[in-house]
Amino acid sequence: MRNVLLLLALGFLVSGDAFITTAGAEAAYQLRIATLAPRQSPLGEEYSKLKSGLREATDGQVKMKMYFGGVAGDEITVVRKMRVGQLDGALITSTGLSALVRQVLVLEAPGLIRSYPELDAVREVLAPDLEALFDKAGYKLVAWGDAGKTRIFSTSRIVAPSDLQNVRPWVWKDSATMRAFIKAAGANGVLLNLPEVYSSLQTGIIDTIIASSVGVLAFQWHTTLKYMAKQAGGIVTGAFVIRQEQLDKLPKEARDYLEAVAGETEEAVRVHGRKVDDEAAITLSKRLKVVNLFRAQRQWEEVQYKARESLVGRMYSRSLLTRVQKVLKK
Repeated sequence: MRNVLLLLALGFLVSGDAFITTAGAEAAYQLRIATLAPRQSPLGEEYSKLKSGLREATDGQVKMKMYFGGVAGDEITVVRKMRVGQLDGALITSTGLSALVRQVLVLEAPGLIRSYPELDAVREVLAPDLEALFDKAGYKLVAWGDAGKTRIFSTSRIVAPSDLQNVRPWVWKDSATMRAFIKAAGANGVLLNLPEVYSSLQTGIIDTIIASSVGVLAFQWHTTLKYMAKQAGGIVTGAFVIRQEQLDKLPKEARDYLEAVAGETEEAVRVHGRKVDDEAAITLSKRLKVVNLFRAQRQWEEVQYKARESLVGRMYSRSLLTRVQKVLKK
């Protein structure tokens, strides 16, 4: 896991595009795909299989070059590199996706979607419209994914939203939903990119994070934390996107293969990823003190509502939010 952290650091230390290579002599085409996920993760494992399958399906004509562990930079950097043609695609969360289609953030509207069945139901309804928006933006959304349930982890006991005002919570620099939530709680967040979290926890720059259990365990953030919330507040959503311009250049065999296995890969990542996150939560509950937020549930819901409403008009429309609420019957 130290190697993962080293890779994350290299994402900041390597200047320019030194890690972006051109297609090798053995392949006529190359897809350069980046992600923050470690190679040794459910997502990394499934997409490594996809990489091998694509090469076999095209008799070696197409090679998928994967940049795992954040070596291509944080998600906004990855999106920028896709836009200028230095990368062809990415496996990114809603933070990166929202830089392409901001409406996707409705899937992570604070306090709205709390369970996997709810997420699946909402995504089934909204997917066609959201995917059409990505098409319009010049990107093909190949497959959806998610990266675990989010909850609060901290070095001091947090029970109510007001407790966040007395700590130093991490806010992912480019996450509109996280910023909205921390602001609604009346707290002052510390803006950092994901690769900066580990060292910032060690030095005390931050002492509280909101993240998935699998992420906390994979990046070893738990080593400096003492508490975790029993209740989850939401689910990290994401997707695999490819620049349509690059996709159109690929041979038909490659496009057919990607379309054929997209659903299979999506399902495998979903099933495996959710299982691993649940297992990570159990593991962390044995290492950290679990805090029940039930007594302050009403207060948490009020903060979530305030944060959710603050994003209407800026990130998603009222009508889109209402559609989600109708699906959830909330």
